[in-house]
Amino acid sequence: MIKAAITDGKGRVWVDQIPKPKPGAYECLCKVHACATCTGTDQKIVNGKLLYVPQYPGILGHESVGTVVEVGAKVRYVKVGDQFFHPAAAWPGEKLGEVYSAWGGFSEFALVTDSQAVNEDQPDYELNPYCRFQQKLPDVWNVSPADTTMMVTLKEAASFVMSSEIGPGLSLLILGSGPVAVSMLRFAKILGAHPVIMVARRDEPLTQARQIGADHTINVTHVDLVDAVKQQTHGKGVDMILDAAGNLPLLKTAMSVLAPNGTVAPYAIYDKGDGSKGGVYDIKQDEESIVQLGQLSRAKVNEDQAHQYLIDAVRLSLLDLSAFYSHTMPLEKISEGFDLLRSKQATKIVFEM
Repeated sequence: MIKAAITDGKGRVWVDQIPKPKPGAYECLCKVHACATCTGTDQKIVNGKLLYVPQYPGILGHESVGTVVEVGAKVRYVKVGDQFFHPAAAWPGEKLGEVYSAWGGFSEFALVTDSQAVNEDQPDYELNPYCRFQQKLPDVWNVSPADTTMMVTLKEAASFVMSSEIGPGLSLLILGSGPVAVSMLRFAKILGAHPVIMVARRDEPLTQARQIGADHTINVTHVDLVDAVKQQTHGKGVDMILDAAGNLPLLKTAMSVLAPNGTVAPYAIYDKGDGSKGGVYDIKQDEESIVQLGQLSRAKVNEDQAHQYLIDAVRLSLLDLSAFYSHTMPLEKISEGFDLLRSKQATKIVFEM
C-alpha cells in the first residue's frame, strides 16, 4: 500500500492508503517526487464542480513529476532513471482499488506509458488520451522536482499565448491574477507585448504580477477599470483581452476598452451563475454572447507541443520557476494546504512525496 491524496468531491481532501500501481507490459512504475496544485481546477474537483471528473472518491493531482523505477516487459523507449511529467496512479476514467482517478498525481507511486512502443506494436489500439502529456525530461536536468512541476502550467500557458499571435508592440489586458494568468503574463512579455496590464481584486497577486513583468496593474476593487485602461493606453484601448478570470461581468466591462479590430482570447471556463448542473457559458457558441465571432482569438492550449520550448526557456534562464508557486508542503498536509488555497493565503502549492 502507498499514500495518496483522495477527494470526495464534497470539499474534503485527505491522505489515505491505496494499492501500489502495478505496471502492465507497456507501462512503467514511477516514484513520484512532487505534484503541484492546479489551483483553480483542483479546487473545482475537490468541490465537485468540474463536470468531466467521472466518479468519486478520486485520487487528486495532475501536475506531477517522477522517476521511472521499474519497466514493463514490452517497454523499449523508456528506461529506469528517466524522469517524466504526469505520472498517474490510475488512468482517467479508471479505478485503482476502491478509488477512481481524478488524474492521480498526488501519489507516492504512479504510472507512465511507453506510447511509442504501443503505437508500433498495436497501431489500432487507442491509448488513454492522458498518455500524450506524459513527456520525458532531458537526461541531464539539474532542476529541483518542486520547480519542475511548474512547467506543467507553464507549458499550457505558453502554448495558449503563442497560438494567440501575441507579438511585439501588441497591447494586452489580462483578466485574473491566478497562477495561469501570471504564467501567461510572463510569456506575453517574452514575446514582446506592450503594455501588458493585469487586472485583479487583491493587491498581493498584483504585486507578484509586477515582479513577473506587468507594465501596469489595476485593482478593480478600488479603481475604475475603464478609466484606468484608457489612461494607461492614452485612450487607444487594448489590442487583446486575455481572460483567465472567467468573470462574465468583468469581461463585459473590459470589452468597452477593446481597440477597433481587437480580439478576445477566452481561456477561462464561464459559469452561468444559475446554479444548474452543467451551467457552463460558452462565449464561442452562445447566441447571446457578448463577444462577436470576429473578435475571438484562435488561441488554444497544446501543452505537449510546448514541451521542448519550455525546456529551452528554462535552460536559457528565461524563467525563474520558483517564482510561480508560493508554498512547498509534505503530502501529509494536503488538507491544510487546500485550506490555504481557499483562504487565498497561498496561490500555488507543491506537495512533496
